[in-house]
Amino acid sequence: MKSIVKFLIVCAASIFSLPIWAATLELPPVFNLRDVDGANYVSGIRSQQGGTCWTHGAMASMESNLLMTGTWAAAGESDEPNLAEYHLDWWNGFNQYNNDDITPPSGAGLVVHQGGDYLVTAAYLSRGEGAVRDIDGQSFAQPPARHDDSYHYYYVRDIEWYRMGEDLDRIDLIKNKLMTEGAIGTAMCYLDSYTFWSGTNFYQPPSDNHDPTHAVAIVGWDDNHVTQAPLPGAWMVKNSWGDAWGEDGYFWISYYDKHCGRHPEMGAVSFQNIERMQYDKVYYHDYHGWRETFTGITDAFNAFTAEFNENLQAVSFYTAADSVTFEVRIYDTYAAGALSGELISQTGFIEYSGFHTISLDNPVSMESGNDFYIYLGLDTGGQAYDHTSDIPILLGADYRVMVESKSSPGESHYRYPGGEWLDLYDTDNSADFCIKGLTVVQSMKVGPSEGLESEGPSGGPFLPGSKAYRFSHKYDQPIKYEISLDSEIDWLSLSGDISGELAPYDTAIVMVEINDMAGQLCEGLHTADLHLKNLDNSLDNTTRSVQLIVGTPRTLYMEMLNTDPGWTCEGDWAFGQPTGGGCGPFNFGCDPVGGYTGDYVYGYNIDGTYTEFLDPTCLTTTALDCSMYLKTQLRFRRWLASDGFGLGSVQVSADKTDWTTVRSGYDGYDVTSWSETIIDISDIADKQQTVYLRWVMEVEYANNLFGGWNIDDIELIAVYDSADTPTDIGENENDILPNRFVLEQNYPNPFNPATRIDFSLARASDVKLEIFNILGRKIIALVDETVPAGRYSVLWDGRDAAGGRVASGIYFYRLQADDFIDTRKMILLK
Repeated sequence: MKSIVKFLIVCAASIFSLPIWAATLELPPVFNLRDVDGANYVSGIRSQQGGTCWTHGAMASMESNLLMTGTWAAAGESDEPNLAEYHLDWWNGFNQYNNDDITPPSGAGLVVHQGGDYLVTAAYLSRGEGAVRDIDGQSFAQPPARHDDSYHYYYVRDIEWYRMGEDLDRIDLIKNKLMTEGAIGTAMCYLDSYTFWSGTNFYQPPSDNHDPTHAVAIVGWDDNHVTQAPLPGAWMVKNSWGDAWGEDGYFWISYYDKHCGRHPEMGAVSFQNIERMQYDKVYYHDYHGWRETFTGITDAFNAFTAEFNENLQAVSFYTAADSVTFEVRIYDTYAAGALSGELISQTGFIEYSGFHTISLDNPVSMESGNDFYIYLGLDTGGQAYDHTSDIPILLGADYRVMVESKSSPGESHYRYPGGEWLDLYDTDNSADFCIKGLTVVQSMKVGPSEGLESEGPSGGPFLPGSKAYRFSHKYDQPIKYEISLDSEIDWLSLSGDISGELAPYDTAIVMVEINDMAGQLCEGLHTADLHLKNLDNSLDNTTRSVQLIVGTPRTLYMEMLNTDPGWTCEGDWAFGQPTGGGCGPFNFGCDPVGGYTGDYVYGYNIDGTYTEFLDPTCLTTTALDCSMYLKTQLRFRRWLASDGFGLGSVQVSADKTDWTTVRSGYDGYDVTSWSETIIDISDIADKQQTVYLRWVMEVEYANNLFGGWNIDDIELIAVYDSADTPTDIGENENDILPNRFVLEQNYPNPFNPATRIDFSLARASDVKLEIFNILGRKIIALVDETVPAGRYSVLWDGRDAAGGRVASGIYFYRLQADDFIDTRKMILLK
């Protein structure tokens, strides 16, 4: 029933169809893609990092094809083709960094930078994940962005696998494909710089049992080149170890090598008909591509639902054999075990095994939400499918790794000849057929997808100050459109193509810009929406958000540890006064004498050392209210003496259950002074009513013991969101009327730059709420009017009656309501 496709993970971590000749012409004894009548069809030598040879072998083939067809230059690209190997390396979907088929999508699979193969590459390419240019997504140490509107995507329409026999049968096929389609990916067994080598000639005898470990690319041949093999003849091969290696980065592999040109998955792979991506979406269920072949069947179909108004313009699939006749049909209904509502039928012939994209003679128009079914009939070879796979790792190891796939009922169906349709999920609940649909979205398409996020001090300037959005559509007829902002927003302006009629495939541009009115906005978060409307089809309507943060981050919370704030101490964590104890060997790694400011700290085993083994032990704050904070940062002083066996980490949580580690490490054992730590915790803390901080001490098998954690002067630095606080006197109409007069303590206190003052009135009164400095001089009257009974909030933004900012210090606020008078103290701390 099934034919297993064995996938080898190869790498030695060392160091369009514009043919040149017709295939029927006699092949020359020597051929070099680097010099075809003076033209070079090979991109430059690369220098790989890690075990990424398989990405370089694949990209070398693709880049060569782009040179031969002229597609790269025709797309307006500069210099030679240069694709991003490491985008493929990070985002192929098989590794521990990312696998969309598991939740969470990380933690299992192949080790990043340590192996892959050409079928892993095909899965990535067939999904439309890449390829992208080197300047778009090339980053080895850190993962590049998976998607970006600025990326240029190149789609490989066909990937073919060839296999040469022991007596060199089909070698002419490989040579012809090299001449007409460009460099061909291959593989070899690299063990060291001696085994199987003679100078720059490589030959692994067929009798040797070692599997391939390194991917390279064939770029030419010489029928008379002599190697250590019994007979002459060798491939010219491009390596990825820099141009100082071998013959300027190239070497030779004998025609008679065990794997080159012969290995079923890695021997000879041609990436062909590469084009600038013309499709907007690829519909698929087989995230990992071709993992096995379901033999004994010819018919299969996949079910999809259109997400947009779009045209189905092509389908793609794998053929597991040469010389396959295919039939593609598109249906709009599957019910009671039968497909119906045929929309199109198309047949054809595919000569060689591999991945193939077939353009539909008559594209199928679909509306958003419509179901559609892609039927594929193959007369021989069976149907390729994806499922959870056990993959061998060859890089010197003898273990295997499981790469999980997932599926759902109703996605893929098959039938035996003369039989009924069966759900593949019932046969294998991780399996889906490799049948994809490629569409062009007709709906109004707006880019970029991100909103405008800007920030700046009160009064400005605000950066970025504007953002341009481009929009187009691919309907058959022009559409009428309208672009607008929320009606109450006066701090944004629109310019460009705000309304009118837009022809198919034309592009309009609208600019949203922060104007001078933004200089009058109070500190805090201000939001708006940009509305883009297709007046002929409301399903296309979309929005882009605008967020403007006004203000400069200030200290809004401070704990100087002059007294014990009552935080939760586990184990030997304690509040106290260190006196320089807790020393390690040779008096290294001692605790401080006193705090950074004042005498007290929180520390682990104050004046003592940590133990040789310690499970994570925490100091945890009480709940901190960050509900009015934006761009929140944690700042504190640390004295952390450890040699690396003891680690100190900082964690943040909004619910005291899910903790995020925002810092982890050690400072060494020779600590003689306090250090400042500043950590951005805005993703966790901003606008949260409860935020908890904790410092963690953890030790594993320490031979030498030192003082460990000491912390002092903890601050939260943020922009105060006064835009979310009433700037004028405001009443909470839902509250029951108070039965007495009350002046509440301001919040926050100390504050910077603004604070809120709440008060309650038992009856309507003549109200004065005034601010005085420490000398008794009135700074400003916040309220001076008759006010009904109720509960009220007033914001003071730290300004005097003339609008100037007052200095740091102690201030008093006084409420007078008829015969009720109360005064409270507050501190402005800049």
